Amino acid sequence: MKTYPIFRLAIPLAAGIFFADIFRMHTGLWPLVALLCLLVVLGGWIRSCSYASRWVFGAGTAGFMFLVGWILTEAAWRKVEVEWPSERRAYQGVVWESPQKKARSYQCLLRMSDKDVWLYLPKDSLTASLRMGDELLFYTRMDAPKEYLYRKGVSGTAYVPAGAWRTTGQQCGLTWKQKALLLRERMMEKYREWGIGKEQMPVLSALTLGYKGELDKETREAYSVAGISHVLALSGMHIGFIWLLLNGGLRWLMGRHWRFLRWLVVTLVLWGFAFVVGLEASVVRAVVMCMLIGLGSLSGSKALSMNTLAIAALFMLLYRPFYLFDISFQLSFVAVLSILVFYPMFFGCLSAKGRMARGVWGVMSVSAAAQLGTAPLVMYYFSNFSVYFLLTNLVASLLVPVIIYVSFLMIALAPWEGIQSVVVTVLNYSVSALNRLAEWIASLPYASVSWEVPGLGGIVCFYLMLAMGWMYWKTRRRKWLIRMLAACVCWLALHLFHISFL
Repeated sequence: MKTYPIFRLAIPLAAGIFFADIFRMHTGLWPLVALLCLLVVLGGWIRSCSYASRWVFGAGTAGFMFLVGWILTEAAWRKVEVEWPSERRAYQGVVWESPQKKARSYQCLLRMSDKDVWLYLPKDSLTASLRMGDELLFYTRMDAPKEYLYRKGVSGTAYVPAGAWRTTGQQCGLTWKQKALLLRERMMEKYREWGIGKEQMPVLSALTLGYKGELDKETREAYSVAGISHVLALSGMHIGFIWLLLNGGLRWLMGRHWRFLRWLVVTLVLWGFAFVVGLEASVVRAVVMCMLIGLGSLSGSKALSMNTLAIAALFMLLYRPFYLFDISFQLSFVAVLSILVFYPMFFGCLSAKGRMARGVWGVMSVSAAAQLGTAPLVMYYFSNFSVYFLLTNLVASLLVPVIIYVSFLMIALAPWEGIQSVVVTVLNYSVSALNRLAEWIASLPYASVSWEVPGLGGIVCFYLMLAMGWMYWKTRRRKWLIRMLAACVCWLALHLFHISFL
């Protein structure tokens, strides 16, 4: 851990957020008082600089970050929690996002003062005509949402029947984020106008615009079983392709005085893209990392490291502590961390000769490393594990960049319809090929294995087992092998208890 000092800050911060969320004691000002006392102790330590007591500084810093996480989480809960009246009342709010069509209703996000609520409105033409910025009057009983919705910033939910709501006719001004989401909707309309097929549209919208509202259950299931559901959620892979495209297009800005300008332009474009797709946790993480990698290259430091990953996590959790409980945040960070840790081990297992062989083995090593790290979380949340993920990801790693780059080419060639129609045809065939791949893999026997992880304890034991195994590979010391086997025994014991008594 001495090599990765930022991790020593991020881990206690995450621990403070986690425990504050579990206990939710509403402790008031005592954490702040303790934080100030800790600052005094740290200040005294810095003045004394006693080397023999250096662990006190480390423990104090960890306690400081733990309390920061606790205070931020309490503040986030206070901001989102509301005690709603038990009877029906009249409310007023502004449509914050365009209504999304569900199986039996429209789901509409409203902003009421500084609180966000989800309304479920009947499926009719009046609801379908609602737009962002419309002001609504409605009469209903507001209920407290489920806990996972609290963590998304939603303070209440309600169903409003037909006739119990109306628009005031006033249109409120749109924020920058709303304007970005409106731009995404217009881009989707353009996709349809340009000739993107109905079958390809849901996947292309998810791949390039981050909108997954049109994906049906069968498509999601096929991609999940095939082991490539991550391509439907914008993440580091997608942002990485865009980052490479931007840096390649601005390669002419290579001079000593132009490199910072190139970094600034790329960063602004990536953040603009992040706003358009709704600031998803995985996208924010990827953009922050690209920004830090660019800064590192300006100073001549290592492009990607665990410290870079830890800095991204630290800033995101300081900005919004509830990111810690976001599935995309967890999977995204764990996947990158696993690649950094296990990729050298996998790639070094086989001495591939030739550029093509090394490229194929590199892609398979990255996929295996990411799957190894995310497997416990995937099995915990989704109770399945894809068997043919290596084959699927190998082909998908070729198709996804083609789809992303051809999509940008389609947008760039919009003024020339003749040439653009050829590009649209190539794009439709590429997305169809990705869909057929997912469906074919999903139809193979034993394509997915169902396995439930025995709760949080099972996840901890699994990651301890991976960590001890990695330490044994690095040091070849027998003590790490013994600890890995002990963690394995604990995991098996928890699993047997889970299937026997729960």
